[in-house]
Amino acid sequence: MNSDIFPEPPSDTIDWSSLGSQSVEFPTSHVECTYSPTRSFWSAPTVINNPNLQINGFAVGLNYGGPYYESLTARRTRDDRILLFRPHDHARHLADAATAVGMTAVPEHIFLECVRKAVAVNTSYVPPPQTDAVLYIRPLLFGPSVPRIRDSPAQYIFCVFVQPGAVYPRTAAQNAIVLSDSGADDVPTAAETQKCSRTETWDEGWKRGLGGTGQLDGRQAERDDYTMKLHLENTRHGSFIKGFTASAFIGVQEEHGRYTLMVPRHPSRSIISDSCVAIARQLGWKVKVGPISVDDIDTLSEVIATSTWHWLLPIRLIFCPSARQTVVYHAGSHKAGSACRVLRNAIGKIMGGEVSDIWQWCVLVTQED
Repeated sequence: MNSDIFPEPPSDTIDWSSLGSQSVEFPTSHVECTYSPTRSFWSAPTVINNPNLQINGFAVGLNYGGPYYESLTARRTRDDRILLFRPHDHARHLADAATAVGMTAVPEHIFLECVRKAVAVNTSYVPPPQTDAVLYIRPLLFGPSVPRIRDSPAQYIFCVFVQPGAVYPRTAAQNAIVLSDSGADDVPTAAETQKCSRTETWDEGWKRGLGGTGQLDGRQAERDDYTMKLHLENTRHGSFIKGFTASAFIGVQEEHGRYTLMVPRHPSRSIISDSCVAIARQLGWKVKVGPISVDDIDTLSEVIATSTWHWLLPIRLIFCPSARQTVVYHAGSHKAGSACRVLRNAIGKIMGGEVSDIWQWCVLVTQED
């Protein structure tokens, strides 16, 4: 980082127009702070001038731990400010995330200090405001030491990594497959598949995603162009939508230009979907937060996958193997539906500092960070 310039201009070594189309490693810096359970003490955040970790192969983090918290993003505004987009209830998310990985929660003020510092020392990787790219921020709570028999790891390390990345709309609408229902491993051939779309008939175009031969399993699904995998929660009352593998689920029902947003009541909801709920309510849309039966997916006008990385990613079709049905949205268009466009535009303007941030979701990153 050039300490004389803040923020640094976008890097001139990156082709921002083709970002995300190829696998590139960026020499970003990251931030670490260390926690010792024996001292109950967090060290001051430290900047490491590379994106690498040095770890032991028996480390708790490799064998038992995992990612900490959902990812965040930062964007550059048209007046060259750097805004960190973070959830409005991140204290609860921090506690839940620590419980999930079995470690001590990072205090809220340390979490924000580390994230802001990681953004501040990587401002050259914050994309220009006219692009559809963001600085992707990945927090990680990690046990770097060998586990003890009767005690917790000797220390934890909280790390914040960053990387520039492109978000939708550069990515076209995706095909999804239900893998976690009772018949997910018994996928029929294309000839057996029946369509369940409200607007179009099944044709050869959709069959390309099925391969046309034999049966599919979860691993083959991705090879056969099902890039999104929808998981269900099976109960004695039926099968209900949990979310996609790495994204939360949002359903939209439209009637005479009026929208109803449907969000499963499940821990996989993302901070982006929470933001969509708040925006929808401000726009006067109906919002239903609760169980969504898999049988209801053909009543939806749009399905959207939400995550920090995907942002708002439209789903083109959903194939349900056990029901032998494929629900096609917007006649199979690769473009987003109207509700998705409205929500994405609203969130984008908040993230870009173009409108008043009434929910205080954005944090200004300054040279002092």
